Amino acid sequence: MPPLAAYVAPPDLDAHLRAIDAEAAELGLTLEVELRGALPRRGGEVVLRGYGGTDAIGRRTSAVRVATPRGVVMAAGPLDSARADRSQATQLVPSLPPGSEPDATEQLGAFRSGTDLNRDGAPDVVLRNEAGALEIWAVQPFGAARYAVELAAPPRFALDVDHDGTLELAGRVPVTEGDPIAPDLLDVAGFEGGRYTHRGGAARSFHAARAGGSGADAGGQGRPKEPEKDDAARLRGALERAWHALLAGRPAADALAALDREPVPPALREAFAAHRARVTGAAPAAPGSAPAR
Repeated sequence: MPPLAAYVAPPDLDAHLRAIDAEAAELGLTLEVELRGALPRRGGEVVLRGYGGTDAIGRRTSAVRVATPRGVVMAAGPLDSARADRSQATQLVPSLPPGSEPDATEQLGAFRSGTDLNRDGAPDVVLRNEAGALEIWAVQPFGAARYAVELAAPPRFALDVDHDGTLELAGRVPVTEGDPIAPDLLDVAGFEGGRYTHRGGAARSFHAARAGGSGADAGGQGRPKEPEKDDAARLRGALERAWHALLAGRPAADALAALDREPVPPALREAFAAHRARVTGAAPAAPGSAPAR
């Protein structure tokens, strides 16, 4: 008989699922979604389960458990009712269809949790937190790892911006209700180098197309004269062009100088200044910076 230190338990997916069932019952959780996928290199089946429940103060809570033949490799939630930080993602997103915030129950489609969403060979799990921000995790036989995300706004939905059949994560800077300018400040992050980043080729091409022109022309020089707009619409367009120019990797000085040439009427100065500050911070962070969450 081999020594105890060398002993590895045989694969037993059913045993791990029974352990999850027992834990869920103890926590008062109800199974809402179960999805199945396959590990690479004939590693066996992977089972994803999403649970719902109610915490001690009557608030809805959620949890995710993922099992492979080798163990329970992911356990997220439920959050304790007294926990102040609610940013952890604990809700299973069954499918991530491009173009809208994902539904909590839809299980069909090509972009389903439990499949390889980014073509790196590992099945992926999509989770969402209480604020709607998404996380994507890669599942391996003995564990799961969260992909880093570099994005100028929290990821809330997905797009296929380059039409290659894989998804980019996307997020918008929130706009206060009643904002008189309300620019659409959208960012995307493609999967490159083992992470989702807005510094990669797909994301920068997307932003370059939205910025228009090239170089200093991104701010408006060299383009045909546009039809007259009201001040809010004109400033909205200028803010959006500067935002996309910065995220396309164009010189910040050129993009911001073009933005600052726009006349701003007194009634819009406060809103414009706040949006300009957001645009100024849009340039992708240097490598090694903390990922967006």
